[in-house]
Parts: sequence; C-alpha cells; structure tokens
Amino acid sequence: MRVLVTGGAGYIGSHVVLACLLAGHEVTVIDDLSTGHRGALKAVARLAGRSPRFIHADVAAEAAGVISGHDAVIHFAAKKRVDESMVRPDLYFSKNTGCMAQLIHAMAESGVTRIVYSSSAAVYGTQAVVPVAESATLLPESPYGLSKRQGEEMLDWMAVRRGWSAVSLRYFNPVGAHESGDLGQCLDGEAALLPRVMRALLFDDAPISVFGTDWPTPDGSCQRDFVHIADLARAHLVALDALARPGHHAYNVGTGRPHSVLEVLATCAEVAGRPVPHRIAGRREGDFPVSVADARRFRDECGFIASRGLHDMVSSAWRWASRHPRGFA
Repeated sequence: MRVLVTGGAGYIGSHVVLACLLAGHEVTVIDDLSTGHRGALKAVARLAGRSPRFIHADVAAEAAGVISGHDAVIHFAAKKRVDESMVRPDLYFSKNTGCMAQLIHAMAESGVTRIVYSSSAAVYGTQAVVPVAESATLLPESPYGLSKRQGEEMLDWMAVRRGWSAVSLRYFNPVGAHESGDLGQCLDGEAALLPRVMRALLFDDAPISVFGTDWPTPDGSCQRDFVHIADLARAHLVALDALARPGHHAYNVGTGRPHSVLEVLATCAEVAGRPVPHRIAGRREGDFPVSVADARRFRDECGFIASRGLHDMVSSAWRWASRHPRGFA
C-alpha cells in the first residue's frame, strides 16, 4: 500500500513507519517536528534499509497537497498530554479536533477513503467495570480524551455517510523501544511513568512520586495496562488489513493484564541493576485505581494479540535509554 503517516517522526509514529517499511509498504511521512525528530526517521531508514519520503510541514496546512495518490492514511499528529490539556483546552481543540477535521476534508477532496486513527484509552474516563470493553460508554475526563472521542465521531459520520473504511485504535499505555536499542522514546519532557523512571536512573533526577499506596489493588498502587511499542506497531499493520472492510471499527490495544506502579519500579530496578529512587505521595487528582483493556474484540475480529510482557517492555526501554540518554540529539 501507499501509506501517508501524519506525525510519523514521533515515538509511536516512527515505530509504525518502520513496521510499514519492513512489511513492504511505500510510506510518506508528514510531520512539523514540533515533538518528532529527524533522527528517528534516520534510525528508521537504517533499520529498514530504505527511507520513507519525508515532508516537513504542518499537517493541517499541507495535507491537502500530499494526500492524493495514497491508498490509506495513518493519523498520529496530535497533542497528547492529559495534564497540559487541562490547562490549555483551546490548544487541544485546535491541534487535535481541528487538525482531524481538516485532514478528513482533505482526504474527501482527494478521494482517499481509508484511515487508521490513533485514539486513546482516555476516551473511556473512569469506568465502573474493568477490564474496559469497546462497548463501554465513552466518558472522557480531559480535553485530550474529548478530542480523541470527537475524532472517532467524525469517522463514524464519514463511514455512514460517505462509505469510508476506518479503524480507531484505543491505546493503553505504550512503552518500550525497538529491539535494536536504536529507536525509542526520548526522555526529555515526557510525563509518562517509564521515561520518568529512566531519567531518575540515568540522571539522578528527583525521586519518582508514587501517587498513593492506599488504592484498592494488591499492593496499594495504581494498576495500568502497558503495551509494548513493537506490539502496538504490529497492531497498525493489522489495522491496515482491516480497512478492507467498510465501516468504522474501534479496537482496544492492550494486553488485558494490569501491572502496578510499584511492580513497574521493581522490574526497572531488576533490569537496571539498581533501585529506582522514589517517594510515596498522596493520591493525585483525576487518578483512578485500575485501567485495563478488554482486548478480545481485536483478537476475535482481526487475530491480534499483544504478546510481550512487562520485562520485555522495560528491558527494551532501558537498552534504548542507556544507549541514547539524550535521545536523538
């Protein structure tokens, strides 16, 4: 397939671009490099033995000029920090919802009717029933989660009214790096747990805060469903194949197995060979005890299973971070 990947120089996007190239697809990347890195695409080219076409541009402004001639779009380009979205909801409505609307319009004008959309478990918010299935009512609790739900709703309409084929992948906590150790998540500026742990181990940063040890979980810390970036990249290849079916289909991408914050810290300490500096803090506003995917729909309808465990996730992340502590700088 000829695939246009928006935001393909970012953490998830670059791993998916690599997977697409290795699968034989022709890939064009459009990215404004506001959070992505040229170095990621250089690493992709080395690992794949060939380069994607790269367009350095704003997706919303330039997508109309580059979509024509592609068979499908994989859309990553978006802002992604929940905490930032609470402070700047306007930014997220502009960059996420607005960009999605402009991309859909450009696709319609170009006659491209197939898209894989980077969604998020943030569309669910706090759920009374876990694991969370795709049939759950979507109750986002942040402008970020709302922007992802709005993107899915747009695709619902395009599938119903214009016959599009769309797949929305709702990610549950992507972590890890490519097995080579040469492609991964840059540590600077990332708020997620694993990059913060890696910073603490490599740079003697302030101790990691564990927000509460009195949650209703086995060890009292929050539990989350983590998925290896290699499994997530493979999920996008499966989603491209699923575009052969008309309609809009949403799938959870997770393992269905929760791991606690303290369990992650213990695994990181085992892999790195030294304890992770951390402190116990009070519960953080907006947190909830358990978030885990019911991943059966993606398995039953498309044959996808996330197979890699927590030790593999942490080992790959440590291999990347210890070799490239400054990322692609």
